[in-house]
Amino acid sequence: MTKLFVKKLTNLDFSFLDADRGIVGESWLLDIELSGKLNEQGMVLDFGIVKRLVKDYINQYIDHCLLVPIKYEGCDVLDLGKEVEVAFYLRDGQSITQRSISDAVAKIPADKINIESVKAFLLNELKALLPTNVSDLDIHLYTEPGSENSYQYSHGLRKHDGNCQRIAHGHRSSLEVFIDHKRSEKWEKYWFEHWQDIYIGTNRHLVETQGASSQYLQFKYEAPQGKFSLKLPKNKCYLIDVESTVENIAEHLASVIASKEPGKKVLVRAFEGIDKGAMAEDCQ
Repeated sequence: MTKLFVKKLTNLDFSFLDADRGIVGESWLLDIELSGKLNEQGMVLDFGIVKRLVKDYINQYIDHCLLVPIKYEGCDVLDLGKEVEVAFYLRDGQSITQRSISDAVAKIPADKINIESVKAFLLNELKALLPTNVSDLDIHLYTEPGSENSYQYSHGLRKHDGNCQRIAHGHRSSLEVFIDHKRSEKWEKYWFEHWQDIYIGTNRHLVETQGASSQYLQFKYEAPQGKFSLKLPKNKCYLIDVESTVENIAEHLASVIASKEPGKKVLVRAFEGIDKGAMAEDCQ
């Protein structure tokens, strides 16, 4: 039996619902192995076909989606045709509710979202796409090496032309902060802790809740793909005045840090998932 493999075939940026953590942004890399008999071309499967089949499926059904563990007892999913509403109850008594286009939600048949449950889901789905000479399939999902020092955030970009407009997708992101050209572990640690499992929301997307005393915030907007709304605990949100693009996030961090480091030059290199991001400088 011959095996075909592709390392780092693609990466997944998404958010998921967790009974303890709430809404969590995540980024994974994906390796794939295919086993089978050689076809008339002397291949298990053409690399181009592998990339197209797998990446297209992941881009459509997982990437930039909200992954929901539909077997968790505190998860209710209401299908409304082209839209879906998810009500998710945390173990601490708080709740998260999202209403969106159906394509923005991936329903995972498990009681918890983790590498094992998503891998099982993908193996089942991807096997049906492959030709009959492919007898076995395996995938490896994993976080970027060295990503232990990172924060995990979710957001939505109303003005984006692509899937980033979905109100609850996210990333696992690293951060580099320099004060007068010297790396600042203090500020990096602060934001890793402050923004762990956070939703970075835009003030103009807020709608009225139950007054200033409400323990929840609700975000709502209409984007090219459709209507989106998200209601979640206030203590899991961080608000900024602009769209939460990585460029604006880098500028926001640089400005906040510079205000606490007067007269010093601040450089922030903020990542959005794996191997991409933005840099911003500030001095106050």
